[in-house]
Parts: sequence; structure tokens; C-alpha cells
Amino acid sequence: MHSSTDAESAAPPAPRSPTAADQLGERTVPDPYRPLEDPRSPGTLAWAAAQRDLYARTRKSWPSVEEFRSALTRLTSFDHLTPPQFAGGQAFFTQRGADADRPVLVVERDGVRRTLVDPGAQGVLGAWVPDPTGRLVAHQLAEGGSEEYTLRITAVADGRTVDQPVEGCRYGAVAWTADGSAFYYGRGEAVRLHRIGTPGAADTEVLTLPEGAEPDVTTGAGGDLLVVVATDQLGAGNRLWTADLRQAPWEQPQLTELASEGWTTPWPAADGTLYLLTDADAPRGRLLVRPPGAAHPRELLPEDEHAVLDSFAILDGPELARPELLALRSLAGRPLITRHDLHTGAPLGELALPGGGAVTELTFHPGGHQAWFGYSDRTTPETVHRYDARTGELTVWRSAGLPGPVPELTVSEVEYRASDGTPVRLLLTRPAGAPPGPLPTVLQGYGAFGEPQVADYYAAALAWAEWGGQFAVACVRGGGEHGEEWHRAGMREHKQRGIDDFTDAARHLLAAGYCAEGQLGAFGQSAGGLLVAAALTQHPELFGAVAATAAPLDLARYQLTGYGPYWTEEFGDREVPEELGWLLGYSPYHRVRQGAPYPAVLLTAFDDDARVDPLHSRKMCAALQHATGSGRPVLLRQGAGLGHGVHARPARLSYFADVLAFFAAALERKPELDHGHRDMTPD
Repeated sequence: MHSSTDAESAAPPAPRSPTAADQLGERTVPDPYRPLEDPRSPGTLAWAAAQRDLYARTRKSWPSVEEFRSALTRLTSFDHLTPPQFAGGQAFFTQRGADADRPVLVVERDGVRRTLVDPGAQGVLGAWVPDPTGRLVAHQLAEGGSEEYTLRITAVADGRTVDQPVEGCRYGAVAWTADGSAFYYGRGEAVRLHRIGTPGAADTEVLTLPEGAEPDVTTGAGGDLLVVVATDQLGAGNRLWTADLRQAPWEQPQLTELASEGWTTPWPAADGTLYLLTDADAPRGRLLVRPPGAAHPRELLPEDEHAVLDSFAILDGPELARPELLALRSLAGRPLITRHDLHTGAPLGELALPGGGAVTELTFHPGGHQAWFGYSDRTTPETVHRYDARTGELTVWRSAGLPGPVPELTVSEVEYRASDGTPVRLLLTRPAGAPPGPLPTVLQGYGAFGEPQVADYYAAALAWAEWGGQFAVACVRGGGEHGEEWHRAGMREHKQRGIDDFTDAARHLLAAGYCAEGQLGAFGQSAGGLLVAAALTQHPELFGAVAATAAPLDLARYQLTGYGPYWTEEFGDREVPEELGWLLGYSPYHRVRQGAPYPAVLLTAFDDDARVDPLHSRKMCAALQHATGSGRPVLLRQGAGLGHGVHARPARLSYFADVLAFFAAALERKPELDHGHRDMTPD
């Protein structure tokens, strides 16, 4: 691809407005591609059509698109199940069959499984919650890429729809009353009560939050203790209210706000005990418990010195002589599940996990003695395991099962030093048997919102290694690999640290001989796309190719659209002069320099993205195409009818096949590297 100048030279001219700018305080912020913000203007429509044509023509020159698609199809053709939730003696979980496009909600009783909710060819299943009796399930459905959900109620016995749907909900669960005759839900900035069998127009508003705040609700296991959680800024913590639904009419719950700082996740037990997982005064998390009638919670599990507390499970069934508490922690990205006395928190032991991969979604049967969790690692698709506290036995509950073998890999972890001396972890996946030496390498990162990077099953990394390349993941600051302190070390005024961690990872891979010059690609999605685009504009010489997907790239205007208003606590607020300075310091769109030798670039935007407006990718594409002095292509991949989040399997396969084929064309294997390549076509 390095010599393919035809695609770049054919880049269509973009609508420009040289005088467009924002006046923010005393600072004038130029925005020459402001006309591309309007998706319906004739200029934008013509430019976007020309970009689609350019992308299609360039894609035809990539020889390995179908090769990667075939590999990805094979590597994702397994039965994907989530850990179960229980109600009314039934197990509820989602399942996506080996050949299915989307997950469905299923119910299982006495070993008999049946589909309860199928979102259909264009639908997306959102949050779902069975009522405590197991008779009804509340679930959300969205169409296409939209994140505007419709809330529906389905009868478990026969699958019929109960009640009229509630339109216009954002993703979130409902909180059922104990008898399943009513539920609380969040819509807009209000919490409402809906009684089954009554029109939605009659729903009662029980709490109104400040403008911009988003409510979440739960009643836990028993349905008698309502907990409302309100969030108005990602990263700024949340607020909690509780109400005993036995003490007042459901339409007038006596909500009392809890004193809370930081992020707190509640779980109300059937007896009214309230468990609170919080990072208040504990960056790596601790667990509090408030018994019924107590004015204040007490500490049950203190913060660990090194491990981050992610989740917990309560096992208090009548068959247990000693009720247990399970604590899921992560230690430098590796999972750890410890057992504790439920009443004192005293340690009782540790579960022998299958390996050092990733554990997700620890669930349990309230009032029971079993817990379930998903486990995966680089070569093992997510498998659901079950722990029985009566016997201490850990068994496989459901196995994914691949139709064929996964590639033989060498998976390792190395530590490098960031430029300020901070140790940072780097996860490496490369073909087994490949002799030491450089391989075409894709480096991925995220570094935002406290989200950790883990060594889970990742079909794209497997397909890349099977092709003969190396896949690397940098656990940069801003993520959650080491708890809230690690997150805060890479957010707001410290955002540049995460970018430096990423470029330092690139330098380490090159200096240590993991890859050769021109053989390193950078890949990121969403906030990870921002990370790699910032690295691209600050140090283009490090990379042979960069792919950024659905990323906020104009940091001077990101908070004006999509979910941007909720992200100012993570990145900064343009209306605050000091914080605007942070944003412009790394905003990729504003760091593009005329004549810079940019590598090959692939920007991906989804037309129906409700979180990150596609305008970011359009403007960044136009700026790079106009500025680049390298002759390498800058491409825009536009996903019609797709949103930011869950995509149907065909769309995911097509997207990842294109991204990997782009890297394969840009990071050409040198003859001495061909030892790593194997035929990816299954026997």
C-alpha cells in the first residue's frame, strides 16, 4: 500500500470554510471543515458519496479481505451464552448460536431451553430483567443502530406481549416490585412507576433528577427495597436513594439519599440488607453492607492493596452451614475470585480458575448456594462455569465449543517503562513457532473511563496472528487495570499521559525488535480511537498504518453532540479556559499539520452513532487528506444503519475483516517475515 498513490490522489475535495471558528473566551479555535458537520447538506452528501467510492476502489486492492472474513467467521462460530439469572425456579440468559446473527433471550427450566425474546433481523436486545416471581420479563429492544430503546413486557409462560410498549428509553434495567405487578424505570431525567395493565400515560413520576442526569433503578432479590442511582457525569461518581416499598404507597416511595462519594454499585438482598460496592476512599474498591434498620453501612471487605474489586456474589442458601461471599477482583488485569464469610468478610479460600484470562459477569441465585461466571482467554471462547458452595466444586456449566481448532499461539506479557518511568503492561499474541524477530504488529489501546484491557478471547487478534502477524495491547493510564488511581492518572489534565504511554509502547516494540520500522499499526475504537489518532498526529513517524473507529476527534466541539455532554469529567470542558487548553493540547483534528508524512489511515464512522457523531471522522478525514505529504491513502469507511454499540454478526465480521485487510496491505510482510504466515483456509 505504500506505493498506492492513486487512491490518495483521487481523494475528493471537501467543503471548506477557512474563516469558520469558535470564539471560546479569549481563544479563537479554527474549524475549517465545519461544513462537514451537516450530514444533509449537498456538499457533505456529495463528499460522503465520493469517499464511499474511494474506499470501495481502494478496498478492492486489498488481497486478504475474504481471507480474513473466512478466518473470523470460523473463529466466531460458537455458541455464546451469558451466565444465568434466576427467578421463579427458572434460568434466564442470552444465547447467540454458532450461525446466528444476534443474541436472543432464552429461559430454561428442568433442562428444557426455549427462546423467549428474539429481536429479529434488525433488532438489538437491550437490558432485561425477570420479575421476582418469574412470570414476566421486562426487556428493551432497539432497531438498527439506534440506542433509543422500546421497553416491552413478555409473559414467560407463552411469550405473549403484556401491556403497551414504553417508547424512547435509554439502555437501563427496571426494578420490579415483589409480586411482579409493577415496576420502576428511568426515562429521561425521571424515575416512573408503571403498574401492569394500566396505560403508560398513567405512569407516576416518583423522582425528578437535575437536567442531564440519568437514573438507574433496582430492587434486587426481594423487590421490597428500591434503590435509585443517578449519574450526571461519567467519571464524577453517582448519587443513591433508597426506599422501603413496604412503608408507603408505591406511587409515593419515601426516598432517602445515602451519603455517597465516588462510584457506588448497590445490590439489595431479599431481607432488606443493602450491599454497596464503592470506590469512595478506596480507589481499588471495597464492599460495604447496611443491615435492615441500620443508619449507616459498615465495611465488609476492605480495599485490597493491589487487586481491584469488580463484583461480588452472595451465597446464603439454607443448605449452607456458613453463608459465603464471593469477591471477583482483578490483579494487574488477571482475574481472582476469593471466598469470604458473608457476615465477617473473613477469608475462606480462593477458586481455582481455568487460567489468567478474563472473568465476566459473576451471577448468583439469590437465596441459593451456587454462582456462575464467564471465563475466556486468548484461545478459549467464553465458557460459563458454576461454583457450588456446598461442595466447593467448580465445574463447566455451558461450553462454547469451536467447530475447529484455533491457531497455535504464543501469548505473553511484558512490562515497559513509560517516559516518566511508570511501568506499563503490554499483552502480546503471536504465532506459535515463529522464531524470535520482528513481525507486522498491530498495537491496540483504550485508556479511558476506567475500562481495563484484558487477555480475553479476541477473534481479530487470533486472525491476525494466524495470518502471521503479532497483536499487542497496551494497558495505558486512563484505563482500569490498576483501579481508580490508574484511571485518574490518565484523565482530564493527565490525558496526555495515556497518549505518551501508547507511543512509548510503540517505541518499545520497535526498539526491542518485536516489529520493524514501517511494520507497526495502531488500532483503537471509540475512546481508543481518540488515543491512536492523538498518537498519529503527535508521532506519525512511529506507525505504518493507523485505524481509528467511531472516535471523538474534534475535542473543541465533542461535547456539543452525542454523549459528549456526559464526558466532560473524563476529558474536560471547553467552556473552562484551562480545560480547553488541555483539550486542544491533544485534539487530533487540531493537531493535523500540513505536509506531515502521515501513514496510511482508516477512519470508520457509523451513520446512526448516537454516542460519537460521525462528523468527527468526516472532518478528520478531510483534514488528513488535505494535509498529508506521504502519498499514503487516508480513507473513510462509513457504516450505514449502524450505531456505536452492538452490531449484528455479519456487520462485525465485515468491519473487522476490512480493518485487518487494511493493516495487512499497509504493513507488508517482508520476505524474512513470511515464516509467520500460514494458510488461513480451514482443511
